[in-house]
Amino acid sequence: MGKRLIRGVVTWLIETLILTGAWGWDDFSGFVSVKPRMVLLLAWLALTLYGAGLNTGTSRASGTNEIRRHRHIFWAILPVLVLWFCYLPYADRHQMGTSEIVLLRWLGCLVFVVSYWIRIEAIRAQGAQFSCAVSIQSGHRLAIGGPYRWARHPAYTGVIGVVLGLSLVFANPIVGTAMTVLVWFWMETRIWDEEKLLTAEFGGSYTDYAHKTRKLIPFIY
Repeated sequence: MGKRLIRGVVTWLIETLILTGAWGWDDFSGFVSVKPRMVLLLAWLALTLYGAGLNTGTSRASGTNEIRRHRHIFWAILPVLVLWFCYLPYADRHQMGTSEIVLLRWLGCLVFVVSYWIRIEAIRAQGAQFSCAVSIQSGHRLAIGGPYRWARHPAYTGVIGVVLGLSLVFANPIVGTAMTVLVWFWMETRIWDEEKLLTAEFGGSYTDYAHKTRKLIPFIY
């Protein structure tokens, strides 16, 4: 837990520095003057501490039958994600395509918190077999507990929701919509290949499970 806690807090600090730096070091008080932005940072830290406190581990192994093109896709998309992350506070301060609807920011906070929590719980349900690689891990089991009771890929639901939520906290629905669509499409490509691997590994068990659950959004999609 100790190492996970340290890594989580350091990661949160770096992300906070990036957001506030992109906003502008000369106006930190302006950044936190809007309550949804301040609540975002505090909720993010709280969820980071919560996730670090769970008795779970993740796998760094590539596993078997890894579909390696997804590594290349990640590195291709990463610069776009970094630019988006830095652009949000910058555009917010300079009112570039931002909305004046404060409720939109609070909605973003809610979406972010719920989505981040879902991703944490998805990782918790997978346990040590959770990996960023699109592959089958050693001793892989079919996860059907936690959020997997309602959706087959809740960790990806979390990623999509975090992107949308962050965008709305910074009142940028246009950029938020564009990035959410991009990330959603990215997740769909991973889902397509993951479900082929899972079907090949678990056969009828996974097919039956897939018929009883939705892909990303419970009861809807």
